Amino acid sequence: MRLALQHPLEQLPHEQFVRAWSALAYLFPGLHPDGYEDAESGWPRVLKCFAAEAWRRFEAGELADEELYTTDSAWSGLYDRMDTHEPDEVERRFALAADYGESL
Repeated sequence: MRLALQHPLEQLPHEQFVRAWSALAYLFPGLHPDGYEDAESGWPRVLKCFAAEAWRRFEAGELADEELYTTDSAWSGLYDRMDTHEPDEVERRFALAADYGESL
């Protein structure tokens, strides 16, 4: 994310933007892209630019639904903070790591 913030977000190639957006969801799984502009949304001011760019790309047809709503990244962030895991959770986390790589 730090590297993404060093450049204008609208100039980031698709893959780099999606990686940064997914990292944001991993680090802050409680932030939801809907209503990010609301004062009570919980979005830190410095991160709202990511949500604005995600919506701009989504409305322009440049992001798919699953790229806007990065639930796998958010779920992985929650999972990785948990102390105990159920067997089905472990299986899902390994499957996501295999699909997306360890950076998820």
